[in-house]
Amino acid sequence: MNKYLALELRRNRLHPYHTAVLLCIAAMLAFQYFMAVIPLLDPADPDAGMFSTYEFLIDLNHLLSMACFSILGAVMGARFIVEEYSGKRAILLFSYPVPRKTILCTKLWLVFLYPAISMLLCGIAADGIFFLTESIFPLCSDVLTPGTVLWSLFSLLGHSMLAGMLGLLALWIGFRRKSISVTIVAAVILASLVCQISSAVFFRPVLFILAGAAFLCGTAAVKDMICQVENMEI
Repeated sequence: MNKYLALELRRNRLHPYHTAVLLCIAAMLAFQYFMAVIPLLDPADPDAGMFSTYEFLIDLNHLLSMACFSILGAVMGARFIVEEYSGKRAILLFSYPVPRKTILCTKLWLVFLYPAISMLLCGIAADGIFFLTESIFPLCSDVLTPGTVLWSLFSLLGHSMLAGMLGLLALWIGFRRKSISVTIVAAVILASLVCQISSAVFFRPVLFILAGAAFLCGTAAVKDMICQVENMEI
């Protein structure tokens, strides 16, 4: 699988996605500071108090980042899978002396791992810079503790996995319709739905419940796509 994944990486140009990831790091960091400075701009606002806690800032930033990276994963899936398994391009894929399942699974791993790992690395970089500056020149009235930093890692890990799984689910929807636009629209809808649920409840176990549900649904979606490709006529 590693050999096929390396070949897939060489076959597809990832430079535009690398650029998008770098922009996401800058956006995550800028948004983090913007939220942290809100209580300083309008201390009288009763809703500004929640922006002064690290837990709220971390969870909200990771949630919005998850939405961005899940859409990025869906865009990759639309380009690498939906487009290539549509029309005459599928004939070329099926002509390779490699099992259909192996080719598809390699592409699915790429679509899942790239946004998940990218979000994890971006989050570590952005949170690390933010916590470092907060330890020197704090903007929040909250106290930065080792427990806060540890929770940020768990939150980042859960949201990163969720981003990868939502990208796969959006891909599955678009793959069934053989439509790139449906894939991207599905990713936006799924990410918005998860953001709405998380922001409405906003307590820590919800993240892992959603991640677990997405994992189960994503596994079923992958099996269905494999079945469709195995039975696809050319």
